[in-house]
Amino acid sequence: MSSPFLPSPTILVPHLPPKTFVGLDLISFTSTANFHGVKGLPNGWHFLYTGTTESFSLRCGGWFHVGAISAAHSNSRALLSTRGEALDKDIFIWKWDSDIEALVPLRGANDAELQEAMRYKANLGHLWQNGGLFQYRSRVTQSLSSARAAATQTADADEEYESEEDAQIDWRNLTDRLTPKLLSRIVGSPSTDLNGRPRWAVTSASSASRDADNIPGIEYGAEEKEQEFTFLPVDLKRTWREGAVGRERTEAAQDRSWALGDLIRRFSGTPPDVTKEDERWGELQIVGELQFAFLMALTIMNYSCLQQWKRLLELILTSRRAITEREPFMAEVIRLLLNQLKRCDDVEGGFFQTDGDGGGEFLRKLLTRFKTYLDEEVNGVESAVKTAMDELDAWVKEEYDWELRREAIVRRGMLQLEDGEQVEMDVADADADEESGEYAPLVVDLEDCS
Repeated sequence: MSSPFLPSPTILVPHLPPKTFVGLDLISFTSTANFHGVKGLPNGWHFLYTGTTESFSLRCGGWFHVGAISAAHSNSRALLSTRGEALDKDIFIWKWDSDIEALVPLRGANDAELQEAMRYKANLGHLWQNGGLFQYRSRVTQSLSSARAAATQTADADEEYESEEDAQIDWRNLTDRLTPKLLSRIVGSPSTDLNGRPRWAVTSASSASRDADNIPGIEYGAEEKEQEFTFLPVDLKRTWREGAVGRERTEAAQDRSWALGDLIRRFSGTPPDVTKEDERWGELQIVGELQFAFLMALTIMNYSCLQQWKRLLELILTSRRAITEREPFMAEVIRLLLNQLKRCDDVEGGFFQTDGDGGGEFLRKLLTRFKTYLDEEVNGVESAVKTAMDELDAWVKEEYDWELRREAIVRRGMLQLEDGEQVEMDVADADADEESGEYAPLVVDLEDCS
C-alpha cells in the first residue's frame, strides 16, 4: 500500500501558456503543456519570473518567502537554512494573467476564487503523480551536467544530494541579507495572496528615477510607468561632508570612507549619535541591496539594478580607511562579491556583457585599486578582509585571468608591427592610475592669485 501524499512547499502556476520562459531563483527553462508548478521549495527567499520569450522580452517576477517570514526580519543565516519545520502545507498559487502576460498571486477576493484555490490544492496529488510539478533546484548541479552524465552512467545518489545541498547554500548566500523591510523600501508595498503572504513584484523595466530614460516634452500615461525603485542614495561625485574644504575635501574624494560611513549611519534607523552596534543595521542595508541589485540584473536583466550594483561596489571598494575601521563589513562584501561572480556565467553570453562593459573591466580596475589599498593598510597584519580578498584574487585569476597586482601589469612597452616598425604603446587610463600626465596633481601658488 502506497504512503499517503504529503505536500511539500509548492508553487502552482495554473493556466501558464506552453513555451513561456520561466525562471525560479537561478534556474530557467521553457514551460511545457504539462508544467504546473515547482515542488520541494526550501525555506527562505525565492524569486519567480516569466517572459514571453527567452530573450528580448519584458520579464516580470516577484519575491516571496517560504516558511515563517518573521525569520527573515533577523537577517539570520541559521533561520533561513532551517528545513523540515511544519512547512509541508505551504502551497502558493500564482495564476497567469493574460492581460499583463505575467503571474499574479490568487488573492481569494471572492467565493469563486476561494473555490478555485481549493480545486487547485485538491488536485495537487494528481499533478505530483503525473509529473506536472518540477522538482526544485536552486541551480544546475555538477552531478547533473551532461558532461558528467556521459562519463558516468549511474550517478551516486549521495554525491548528487550533496551537490544540490551545496547549490542551495549558494542561493542562500546570495539572499541571506534580504528582509521584508528592505524589499518594501526598494520596491514598495507588496501584494498579498489569499493566505496573506506577501509578494514583491519587479519587472525588467522597473527603474530608479536617476536611471530612468525620461524624454523631455513627453508625458507618460499610468499604463506606461513601472514602479520606481528607491535605492540607497549613492553620490560618487560628492563624497565629503557639508562645509569641507581644502585637504579634507581632497582626501574624501580619494578615500570615500566618510561617504560610506555617512550612508551607513543615515540608514541605521537610529539617531545621529549611533554606536558601532547600531551601524550594523545600516551595513546590512547595503549588503542586502547589493544582493537584490545583482540578482535582478542577473535574472531579469534590469538595467537600473545593474547600475546600482556598480555604484555600491565603487563606493565600497574605494573606501580605504574602512578596510580597518569596518573590517567585518568589508570582508562580508568581498565574500558576497566572490559568490556573485561565481554565478555570472548563469546568464547566456555572460553577466558583464549585459550593458557592454567589456568583460567586467570596471570591476577589474576597482579590485586592482582595492588590493593596493588593502596591502598598504594591513601591511602584513592578519585581516579578515585580506583573507577574503586572497580567495577572490585566486578565483578571478583562475576564471578570468585577471591580474590584480598593480606591479605585475605592463603599462607601457614597445609593439612591433607586421612591417617590422616598432611603436610605443601604453594601457588606456594608465596616467589616471599613476596620477601622471593630464591626471597629475596641479600645484598652484596662491600668492600669484591674489
